[in-house]
Amino acid sequence: MKRRSQAQVEWANRLLAHEGAVSSADECATTAGRVYDKLNAHLAPLLGSAGVQALLVRSAQLTRTEFPFLTAAIPEGSTKLRECLSAQDPAVARESAAALFATFFTLITNFIGERLTTQALRGAWPTIEEMASRETDQ
Repeated sequence: MKRRSQAQVEWANRLLAHEGAVSSADECATTAGRVYDKLNAHLAPLLGSAGVQALLVRSAQLTRTEFPFLTAAIPEGSTKLRECLSAQDPAVARESAAALFATFFTLITNFIGERLTTQALRGAWPTIEEMASRETDQ
């Protein structure tokens, strides 16, 4: 697998910011849980819930050298992810959530392709493209 790109990290950070505040560990945990749940809801029809879960588990395994605590949280679902991130320093919670989701985007893109991944993510976050273009205009 190729390493997650800076663009995927930025995409993950944008989704986290779009879903809510990430200034405290608790806020980041809640926000990451929402992203996790939306990814599952919008990708399960395409990959099946077990497929989405497997890719999230693999994403956690691939980030374990940086954030070993994620490998125990992901198989348990979004509630366990929230608990795990809440227990971290706010900066670590933000960085680990972004790394997890960026790695997930890398895997899913390798699995189903960039076009289908983009379509699925736009289905979950239809206004995210508008938000990105506003950020670059400023």
